[in-house]
Amino acid sequence: MGITPEPNFHGRRLIRELRSLRLRTGMNQHEAGARAHIDLQKLSRMETRQLPTYHELCTMLDIYGVLSSDWDPYIELWDLARRPPWWRQFGVKDPRYLRMEDEAILLYEFRLGHIPELLQTREYARAMHAGLGEPAASTVVEVQLRRQQRVLDGKLAVYALIHEPVLYQGADRDQLIRLVELAQLPTVTMQVVPQSTGLHGGLRTSLSLLSFADDEPDIAFTPTLTGVAETQEPADITLVKRIIDSLAAQAMTPRLSAVFIKDML
Repeated sequence: MGITPEPNFHGRRLIRELRSLRLRTGMNQHEAGARAHIDLQKLSRMETRQLPTYHELCTMLDIYGVLSSDWDPYIELWDLARRPPWWRQFGVKDPRYLRMEDEAILLYEFRLGHIPELLQTREYARAMHAGLGEPAASTVVEVQLRRQQRVLDGKLAVYALIHEPVLYQGADRDQLIRLVELAQLPTVTMQVVPQSTGLHGGLRTSLSLLSFADDEPDIAFTPTLTGVAETQEPADITLVKRIIDSLAAQAMTPRLSAVFIKDML
């Protein structure tokens, strides 16, 4: 029926565009729904979390005054919103983070206990997930390696804050070499947060902050024992950015971080 309960990046963008088009006409939801012959409750969902069908999309564009010659960008978004994601073939049960990371252009990350996932070798990732007792560790590793490809292709920039202790916990020579190599990429900025820093905001939890190219708001993720917690609340995002900025200020510079890891080798 052209409906998805959790629209992806393109779906959310289309939803925002349709709401913006309605507001420009001066119509409220009741008036727009009456003209489009769409139930008020359904139209409300279409402006928050539900995709329209193709015919509903065309009807809405028409009543919002968009010329049919200008429909292509909206229809393209609609098509992209309905395209099956690549991770479906891996049977990912909770793709919330993947859905956001796959369209982000910048990732800030600080991890407690292990090296950030997008910087890991296959062997390190396999050992980490096996150590966490995940029954499908091999599948999780393949998904992780697929995610790394966006960094290598220049589509996702990573600002990684690496807690010094994780460099001594399971990071073999190949993993350290991998970090040195990735640090040379224009898409990777790496800083080591020294153990000597003492107590700091990052010790509360790991943090991931994603930013996007358009008006999609930043989103932060923090791991929990049963999954991940996410937020796009402005106050929460401000707090996360403050912690990241504080860690970056206390960390070694990217150049000194690379030298530090090389010295470990």
